[in-house]
This record gives sequence, C-alpha cells and structure tokens, in this order.
Amino acid sequence: MPEYLSPGVYVEEIPSSVKPIQGVGTSTGAFVGFAEKGPIGEAILIGNRGEFFNQFGGFIPNADLAYAVNLFFENGGTRCYVVRTCAHSSTGRLAALSTFTFQDSATDDALKVDAHSPGTWGDSLAISIEHPAAAPAFRLVVFYRGEQVESYDSVDLEPNSDAFVELLVNDVSAYIRVHANPDSIGTLPGRPVVDNRRSLPGGSNGIVTASIADSDFTGLDGLQSFDPIDDINIVGIPDSASRSVMLLGINYCENRRDCFFIAHATDTVDTAAEARDFKQATGSEYVGQNAFNSSYGALYVPWINVPDPLTNKSRLVSPVGAVAGRYSQTDIRRGVHKAPAGQEDGLLRGVLSLRKQLSHAELAVLNPINVNVLRNITGVGNVIWGARTVSADPEFRYVGTRRLLLYIEESIEEGTQWVVFEPNTPSLWRSIERNIRAFLRVVWRTGALFGETEDRAFYVKCDAETNPPDSIEEGKVITEIGVAITKPAEFVIFRISQSKAGAEISE
Repeated sequence: MPEYLSPGVYVEEIPSSVKPIQGVGTSTGAFVGFAEKGPIGEAILIGNRGEFFNQFGGFIPNADLAYAVNLFFENGGTRCYVVRTCAHSSTGRLAALSTFTFQDSATDDALKVDAHSPGTWGDSLAISIEHPAAAPAFRLVVFYRGEQVESYDSVDLEPNSDAFVELLVNDVSAYIRVHANPDSIGTLPGRPVVDNRRSLPGGSNGIVTASIADSDFTGLDGLQSFDPIDDINIVGIPDSASRSVMLLGINYCENRRDCFFIAHATDTVDTAAEARDFKQATGSEYVGQNAFNSSYGALYVPWINVPDPLTNKSRLVSPVGAVAGRYSQTDIRRGVHKAPAGQEDGLLRGVLSLRKQLSHAELAVLNPINVNVLRNITGVGNVIWGARTVSADPEFRYVGTRRLLLYIEESIEEGTQWVVFEPNTPSLWRSIERNIRAFLRVVWRTGALFGETEDRAFYVKCDAETNPPDSIEEGKVITEIGVAITKPAEFVIFRISQSKAGAEISE
C-alpha cells in the first residue's frame, strides 16, 4: 500500500484478478530420420521446405526423412522440428565428415578442412589455397560441385591475429570448418603451401543397414534430442520400419504427456490380417511382443507411393509425413478437437497411390481394433479414413479426445504458473476458477466441448471442498475440472422407410 503524506489526487494501478490463459500450439511436427547433411542429434526448427533442404540437403536413396518433411508441408504443415540421426557402432556414430589436411612446406599438418556436417555431400567439396610468394597471409577458396561458392582473402594461421582463419571462416561458412596448426613450419612459417583444388574425401551418411538399431531413432541422437523442446506436438519416425521403434515412440510421447505419435505398420503389410497381427501382436511373427495400447498414438496403414525426383518414378514411403501434415492443417483450420480424417480434412496431397487398396470388408476388421486405414475414394482421392488412437480404453478411443485434453492440460498448466507461491486463500481459489472458466468458455465456443450451455459442457471447482485444511497445510491448491468432449461422427445412419402411395406422410 503506498504511503500518502500530503493532500492531493493520487492514481493507482490495481492488478486485475483476471489472468487470461493462452492456448498452447498444437500443430508443430517433430521428425527423426536420415538426411544428406546437417547436424546429428540436434533438434532444428524448420519453417518451410526450402529451410529443410538448405539445412539437411535433398532427397537421397535409403532415407525417407526428406520425403516425409516434404509431404508434411505439402499437406498443410506450417513448422516442424527435425532431428538427423545415423547408425552407430560401439565406438560411436558411423556418419563421417569429408576432410582434407593441407601441409606446410616441411610436410607438417598446417590446416585441416572439414565439411561442416557429416555425409557424402562433402565429397563434392574442394578447397584451393593461394598466396603471394613472400606473404604470411593466404586466400582460401571453397568449391562445391565444381562451382566457387565462398572465398576468404588474407587469412592466416596466427591465433592472435585479426585475420586468424578459424575466426573468419568457422562462424560464417555454410560449407566448411577449419582447424589451424599455428606451430606448422616450413619455408614460409605458418602458411600452407599452394594446393590447387584439393577435394575433401571420406564422407559417410551413416546409413548402414546392417548396423541400424532402435536406439538410433529413440536414443540421444533420436527422440531424446527433443527433450529440451516444449513446442512439439505431432511426432513421427518415417525412416524406421521397426515395430519396436513405433512402440517406443508412443511410449516417449506418453511419458512426456504433451505430444502425440503417428505410427505406421511395416511397408510389407498388405492385408487386414497382417495389419491386425501387427497391431495386436498376434501371429507367429510377433510372439512375446506387446500389443499397441495407448491413447498417445495412432496407427496408419498402408504405405504410400509418391513422386521420386531421384528416379522420376514413384517411391514407396511411410504415410507419416502426409498424415502429420493433415493433423497440422486440421488443427489450424478447425481446431485440435476435429478428427484429421475424411474427404476434406483427411485428403492427402502429393500421394500418387496407396500400396494396397483395402476393401470395405477389411476396413470393418481394422476399425474396431483401432487401426486407421488410408483409402482411395473415386472422385475424391486418397484420404485418411480413420480417427482412432491405439488405446483399448473406450474413453480415449479418438485422436481428437486425447489431443484436445493435451491442449487443455498444457494450456492450463502454462497459464496458471502465476499461482505458485500465492497465498492459499478463498480469494486465490475464486481467481483460479474464474480464469480457467474463461479459457474453457473459449474452447466450448469453438465447438470442441459438447453442450448447449457452458454448464453442460464443462465445470470448474476450486473451493473449500476441494481444498480442505489438511491440503492447505501441505501447500496444495486443488482444482477439479470436468469437460464434455465432442466425438467424431464415425457412423452416419439414415433410417429410410417406404410409405404407401397417396398416404399422408408424417414427420
């Protein structure tokens, strides 16, 4: 309370008890896979296809990540995080840098030049070093695929110099990193000899089929790279056909409790029976394995054929990227509660065909066990024709149910951080209740909650009943929230009867 010592008019700012809760984002994708270039084990935010190709390179054989990210944006995705991974051995990553070491006139190592990231792309780099006969400085020129792309004039090997080559190159170059040896000797100390266009050999993408393990996708260079990132919502691993990786991906999202995993069956699953066995862990192929059962993931079949710029033919890829794009676009257009499925919100772009067209009878087998099918509808195109999680709990049967609850829970959690350390009094309880009600009212008005009035759609209770003395003594403030979530209309039924000619028809 301010202190008033003299007569006058005083204006005070009184903090409002209404602290609006902002809804968190729900449409950000997250992908792990193999790439042509880019850092390994680091989550990079990508805002469009051009950014991905600049950061991670283009389409390459034996890797589906670029195809998945391309499909994500083509199907309406707006942003995603990407983690590049590779195969590992007992000694570490199998991805390797292209590199060449220049020597001085006494054949001692003077300047080591590496591609800025691992991969065979670096084998297309070449470096030339030029300098006057009696000058300590030199000029370094970078070529990529035969074209000059960068040059650095008047650099040297002296660490204390303003022209130190590491200082001027490493924070600037989009292609190389250099490592100087200031102790190199020769006729002209501290200078590499002239070398004309030395290539950088030895690069490897680290895509060694025999060495690829589940941990490459789910470990420190895989899903765990997303651990520091709060803003991921829709997670997929397009480069893995391993059933155990799909289960681990769902488990990762369930442990985080703030994102959702899009799983796919293996590319050889063609029939309803095969898809059922894959999901339920039945049949001889999956003996001893667990069934898919979680509300934090959904399973989609079959794989899809897309245009392949590498061959000018079609290529079979996982549906993860395309499906994630439809999730993202549906969130933006309709809201996270809307099922990303159907002739409009489930229409897949950039898909030439499906690996297998499953029949209506096969769909009747898979839908009840919560396997989402991609179908081709004549006159419409290829669409997502299912909106179920892989959970056996009927309460969390639908993708929209789980994802809306994630949205509500995370929004309330982030929007009520101000409550921590406030006095635990009825005044605080009323403020909490008022703010959460205001947020849920907005959610209800979007059509995400079921009920003609807000009292039928949700309730918020924070009072003496939810906060008894014992709870207050323990420093807890407890709020009870209930929401009635809308469900998708999976089965649209019209009951039609025939009336007698000339008879009056009643409504």
